[in-house]
Amino acid sequence: MTPVFLLRPLSRLLAVAGMTGAFVLPLALPKSAHAQDDETLKEARRLYNEAKDAMKDKRYKEAALGFEAASGLHPHAVALYTAAQAWELAAQPARAADAYAKALATPKLNDQQAARSRERLAALEKETGVVVATGPEGVRVRLDEQMEAALPARLHGTPGDHVVTIIQPDGKTDARNVSLEAGASVELDTSKAPAVGDTPKPAPAKRVPLAEPNKQPVQVEREKTSIWKTVGFVTTGAGLATLAGGIVLGLSAKDAEDTYNAAPTRETFDHAKGLETNTNILLITGGVLTAAGVGLVIWQSTSSESKTPSSNVSVRIEPSGLSARGRF
Repeated sequence: MTPVFLLRPLSRLLAVAGMTGAFVLPLALPKSAHAQDDETLKEARRLYNEAKDAMKDKRYKEAALGFEAASGLHPHAVALYTAAQAWELAAQPARAADAYAKALATPKLNDQQAARSRERLAALEKETGVVVATGPEGVRVRLDEQMEAALPARLHGTPGDHVVTIIQPDGKTDARNVSLEAGASVELDTSKAPAVGDTPKPAPAKRVPLAEPNKQPVQVEREKTSIWKTVGFVTTGAGLATLAGGIVLGLSAKDAEDTYNAAPTRETFDHAKGLETNTNILLITGGVLTAAGVGLVIWQSTSSESKTPSSNVSVRIEPSGLSARGRF
């Protein structure tokens, strides 16, 4: 009997020890897991803050990569949403569409951000192509050098040829060629073997013709022509303004002449004569400037053409005003 009573307390002690051990192990693991999570969260915050600084400095691509890296360590919908906006500012619509799609798939976007993300994603998918990738669980895919995504995934790319990298759970990779069109989608089943000839090949080197025409002299010549034509317009404007001043002064001279005829004196005569002289000077000067300006404009207009048609141009000062006549 004694051994029985001795064994019972021992069995109870072992049972309690076993239960204690069963609880000690789970309690010990979260402590190290929490420490690891804290370090990961700390690094994610550092990347997020650096991305915010880059965004303020208008380094949009750097900011977008930082937001994505932060979300990769600690999934965060707002970081992805901000990365999408940065990609748009960096003029990379495909990467922006990917970021908007991942932000919508990550919890904690508010209603306004979610609505904005759906709106921008719909707009961006009209100018980009979409790879709809499906396959076994655990497989990840990447279009060119963009973000990796778990299946099923929608990968966005600019119209043209691309390479989709398939990453297996064991780390092995495979690649498939895809050709995208704006506003269209391509389905890709990663579980199927690639078709014959679908192995990605390096892009052929761009061939440049040996005698490629040089357009720079033409552009320089156009700039010179534009300058002289501008001078012609300015001179014409100055001439017309001078002519207008002469006309106004001529009206004053006419009034002075009427005054002299009504009361002829030396003073009224000198005044009328002076106004008449100044009127003639203004009219002659205005006519010369206008003629020179019109000549420059016509000269530059005819010299800029590839053919040289015959022309007859004449500028005349008539009692009714200045006239330019020509045949082209």
